[in-house]
Amino acid sequence: MIEINLIKMLVRKLVSCYYYIDKNCLYKIKEGRSKFMSTSNVIGEVESVNFAIYLSKKASEKKINSNITKLQKWLYICYGLFLAAENRPLLNERPKAWDYGPVFPRVYKKQKKHDNLKELYDEINPKYFIKYDEIINVTLEHFGSWTVEELCAWTHEPGKAWDKQFNNRKKYDPMENLDIYLDFEGFVINE
Repeated sequence: MIEINLIKMLVRKLVSCYYYIDKNCLYKIKEGRSKFMSTSNVIGEVESVNFAIYLSKKASEKKINSNITKLQKWLYICYGLFLAAENRPLLNERPKAWDYGPVFPRVYKKQKKHDNLKELYDEINPKYFIKYDEIINVTLEHFGSWTVEELCAWTHEPGKAWDKQFNNRKKYDPMENLDIYLDFEGFVINE
């Protein structure tokens, strides 16, 4: 897997201006479109619920408090970082634009049924997910201490993928991978 480095995550509070308009940026957007226009329905390599269980377990091990909303946001961040770094989706489920932000419905259903997935920790094989530890660690390091309100404000910023889908297209439909890619490409350095 390509090594992922976050570009300082700009300041902790935020990241609304990590895009700047210049010829290189416009080229990257065009290049990104060509990569993703045909991949909206591409299925990722990892089952979303199992990945979420592992992510929740890693947060617990790091003594980072989580709840349903935080876990959904972290899952979305992992999805976006992987998409930007690898040019393909991480999970077998695309996030949908729900009222409170990007949501992975199958994960949400499991979270509601199983105490935010905590009682399912023993059902997954951690060895399968170790290759994703870097993305998970970066996500938890930079976003683990954020409040639900901060995470929601960040994913709801005007012009971001959730906003485009929720306000300009169809609510509750899967979000476009291209839009997610464009939101996260500035955080990833492909080496």
